[in-house]
Order: sequence, then C-alpha cells, then structure tokens
Amino acid sequence: MIAGAVLAVPLLAGNAFPSSPPSAPSQAGCFEAPESEGTTVFGPMRAKTLLWDRFLLGYLVRRIAGQQLERYREEQGIPLQFMLAQEDGRALPSGAREQLRRSGTAGRLQSHPCGTAVQAFVKDLGSHGLAEWLLPDWVLEFNRKGKVISRWDIPLNAPVRAVQEDSIWVSWDPQPLCSGQSLDVKAYLVIGTDGSLRAATRPGLISEGRKIKCPRSPDIPPSEFLVCESIRDLKTRKTRRLAYQLPCE
Repeated sequence: MIAGAVLAVPLLAGNAFPSSPPSAPSQAGCFEAPESEGTTVFGPMRAKTLLWDRFLLGYLVRRIAGQQLERYREEQGIPLQFMLAQEDGRALPSGAREQLRRSGTAGRLQSHPCGTAVQAFVKDLGSHGLAEWLLPDWVLEFNRKGKVISRWDIPLNAPVRAVQEDSIWVSWDPQPLCSGQSLDVKAYLVIGTDGSLRAATRPGLISEGRKIKCPRSPDIPPSEFLVCESIRDLKTRKTRRLAYQLPCE
C-alpha cells in the first residue's frame, strides 16, 4: 500500500494535478482488448484514466487530499462505478458500447455479481448525460409510517456512513485504474438530494447507525439486499431513518 504520495505539490500553487496525461499507459494490459469486457478502458476515456492515475500516484498529498480530490472533481470529474443498464441482466443493450465510447466519459466494463459495472468520470450525479446507460444505487429516507421523504442516488456499492440535512455521506476508495498500484486514503463523497457531489476527507467524523426493521411500504422497492437503519443527523442530531441496498453477492 502507498501511504500518501510520492510527490508533494501545494494545492494552491496552480499545478496541484497534471494538465495532460503521460505519453504511455502505466499498465498496457488495461488497454489491450478494447472490444472485450473486463478491466478494459476504451475510447476517449483512455486519456482521462491516465490523467487520473498520474494525479493519484504523483500529486496527491495526504494532509490536503480532500481539497485536491474536490478540485479534481470540479475540473475533470472523478471515476465512479454504476451498473450498466441491461435488457436481460447479461447481454449489453444494442449500441450501448458505442454510445459509451462516443461519450468520452465512460468505458471501463467489469463483471459484477448483479450484471456489468461501468466506470464513468462524473462531476455530479445529475448532469453527466449517461442516465440511459448508468444505473446508480439509491438511499431512501422514510418516516415512521414508511413513506419515503428523501432520495439520494449514489455510486455502486458505496457504504452509507452519515447523513447531514439534505446530504448523505458514503465511503469512497479513490484508486488508480490502470497502474496496478493502490492507495490508502480515507475519503468520502457528500451527495445531495439534487445529485450534487463533493469529495471530502474527514477522519473521525462518522458514527455507527443502528439497524432497524424495514417497513412494508410501496415506496420502498423490494430487494433481498435491503437494509434499514436509524442514524443521527451530523448537524441537527435528530434521528433519520434510511433504507438502502447492501452489495449483491
């Protein structure tokens, strides 16, 4: 594991992350089979992937990682995983691969217990223009009667850690996509009900929720992976009731 960064670059110095990708991929295997499924990057997303790996491995500084990650999200977008919309749970929709290729935003397909996961660079969860192909996970807030009063779309398999007014906090593991190396950075995504997104690192913030029985409600989609919990709002300290899905196995 890499505990920190190999090069310290001040965030506010004007070059806190690279402006262009390296001339060659750090691991050619990530690009060798552009037409097959697996850990394969295709189309214009290749440059985004190389730039992201270079940023994480050469410029990220632990003590200001939250600020750097958030600035990178604002300017370049960050890679998050979603489920790929599939007609029968196995075959890709007609034309989906070419649509993803042309988008220049998504293009890393991986097999997943629930189907196929796709990696996409997004700045938020509402304006990426790929809603036809990308299916997010969700978190629902419900009242005592089981009526849903708030909803958050979240990346695939993002553990819920906290709720604060209109925002949900989920764990995020920012990792290089093609380098074969790994980082040890504790990070979160702060997601608004409007699809807004913010990267943060704030150790010691998160407290445990308490598992509760899920209500029988037409507002909450049935799922064998459904779990509900009560958790105190980080700001108001009021109890909030959330429903979400655990990763499918």
